[in-house]
Amino acid sequence: MNVYVESNFVREHALEQEECDTCAELIRLASANRLKLVIPAFSLAEPHYAIFGKAKTRSRLGEDLRAQLGELGRSKSYRDIPAAFDALAAALIERAQFERESVRRAVMDLLLAAEVIPLDDGILREAAAIEVDYDLSSQDAIVLASVLAHLESTAPPESCFLNRNTKDFDDPDIRARLEALLCKFFSKFAPGLAFIVARLQ
Repeated sequence: MNVYVESNFVREHALEQEECDTCAELIRLASANRLKLVIPAFSLAEPHYAIFGKAKTRSRLGEDLRAQLGELGRSKSYRDIPAAFDALAAALIERAQFERESVRRAVMDLLLAAEVIPLDDGILREAAAIEVDYDLSSQDAIVLASVLAHLESTAPPESCFLNRNTKDFDDPDIRARLEALLCKFFSKFAPGLAFIVARLQ
């Protein structure tokens, strides 16, 4: 069975979010050749950009807070505030380093366990049409075009697409297009894993 995942799977696994255990189990099953985990190449690059953007936002916030608290610290009654901020700033820096390293490790895990769908000109052309047809962001359109292209070229007898981006992907027309290629859509990883385990048994 092909199991398609994308950027939110990488982030969930890397940042130890609520469904990280499910992600780890899917990677374990793929490593044991019980299923074929498939991910668009774009989805391995996108989390790095998202983490970088988050770190930049936190850095700007830290600089703004430092300036404001520096002003407050000039007042006798608020002299301890800058020291408390330094501890918070250190925690934010440590978290940013953890996130960068965790995303790198998660990507390496997936490179070992998953098949990567290359990003080519055909997928980019199809993504441009999908973006208009389904009113998706360019990033989501590239992901969907990648999954559809792989399904069409490999024609697996059964597959599923696990994606927590319900706002965009959980659309009746997108579901119908996937189901026409024998691919079920799951908006949470745990029900997807339950479906997969039942099929493997």
